[in-house]
Amino acid sequence: MKRDFGSLTAAEALRIAILVEERNAQIYQQLGDLFLQFCPDFPSLALSFMELETTERHHATLLSTRFRERYGNLNLAIAEDEIRDFIEVPKFDVANVLTAVERGQPGSARHIALEIAHAAERSALHFYNRLAANTLDPELKSLYEEFVALEQEHVNSLDIELSVERTAAEPNFVSLKSNS
Repeated sequence: MKRDFGSLTAAEALRIAILVEERNAQIYQQLGDLFLQFCPDFPSLALSFMELETTERHHATLLSTRFRERYGNLNLAIAEDEIRDFIEVPKFDVANVLTAVERGQPGSARHIALEIAHAAERSALHFYNRLAANTLDPELKSLYEEFVALEQEHVNSLDIELSVERTAAEPNFVSLKSNS
């Protein structure tokens, strides 16, 4: 049975935060690997996603350390999909990215991937904002506010990259929004 976001214990909320960071790191790893494999002539396409992956793994490590400090080796069997009003998981449709690559539009493929990353970061930002607003523990509240700032930086950075991508778009530009 799905639970309300507000019913999470502090330990469960922190565990979900770790899962969010790990999920986003996995998305970025898949995107980086995809660009390495299918666009080897454009290594910069993969680089930004590899950097995002590294950052998200670092975030997961920071949160995991904080979890262990507070809760030891407490094993929580909770997953994102168990929360009723949880953050939306960004759609990762490799077909859209591959189609753009096959059409010889690596810029469009990168743009689609940036849209996926943007959705992931906006979702994480929303999640940490909710945690910060609902957490009574001052130490955890401070941690979540720190992550709000980090995620906002990611969103802002991706906003800029997407804006640049749109400005320099190819004539046959492919976008997730146009395929939805």
